[in-house]
Amino acid sequence: MIIKWKDDYSCYDLTIDQQHKKLIDMINQMSEIVELNDGCDRYDEIIELFEELKSYTVYHFNHEEELFDQNQYDSFNIKIQKLEHKSFINKVSAINLREVDEDQIGAVRKILDFLSVWLDHHILVTDRKFGAFLQENAK
Repeated sequence: MIIKWKDDYSCYDLTIDQQHKKLIDMINQMSEIVELNDGCDRYDEIIELFEELKSYTVYHFNHEEELFDQNQYDSFNIKIQKLEHKSFINKVSAINLREVDEDQIGAVRKILDFLSVWLDHHILVTDRKFGAFLQENAK
């Protein structure tokens, strides 16, 4: 397991927290495939999970961005969030799948390092700021 859910990740919104847990679960599934290290070609499994992760991340980002508008989140923080979302999608889309095919374990470990560090920072810093905003405005 590369990432374990912790209470600090909570954004005080059940749906966002559930979506973050699902993203963490997908990253952990990819880690488990790599950790098998059994010499089997796992390219198809890795790519299927990777594509599912990309797709779900877009869905999640769209959900968050709809919440920004619905809750009248301030434009400065919306801009930061959207830039981070776009940057993440661009980075993930640019991952060289040929490299994954040639060096499954090494390439996927690099991808997992990026995903886990990015997600940890994004949730703990950027998304929690929005969560605090939601909590403050619910009062």
